[in-house]
Amino acid sequence: MLNVQVAPYPIELEQLVNSLTYKKNWNFYLQEEDRGQESKGLTLVIAISTPDSYHPDEIRRVNHLMIVPAASYDERSWQRWLFEQICLVETHEAMEFFQVEGVRPYAPSHGPGNDPYMVREIGTATDQKTSFRGELNDELV
Repeated sequence: MLNVQVAPYPIELEQLVNSLTYKKNWNFYLQEEDRGQESKGLTLVIAISTPDSYHPDEIRRVNHLMIVPAASYDERSWQRWLFEQICLVETHEAMEFFQVEGVRPYAPSHGPGNDPYMVREIGTATDQKTSFRGELNDELV
């Protein structure tokens, strides 16, 4: 069984995304995307270049994939939704960089079934090292 939702294409959102400016090296676009874990559909991609939180001398390029809701919002509501997605990415990045005595108590859980934008104390080191594809990355932590 699939979770299928249908809504008109969000023209107002597309116009906002096309005119949006935020930080240097932050890019925004809408795309039909396979987000993994059998999830696909219209996606806001927030592509950022930022220092790697685990290797600060290196710059990494990361795509944050935000599910566009099946909704018929007006321009003001889409604008607010877009702003909130940026805030989620900023929160995610803050969780990766925040350390106390070398420990990252809020490191995002990227693994399958986890919301990488939810602020929570880490459960296990494996939570921190697992990608959204379920792959273990031993270089992290």
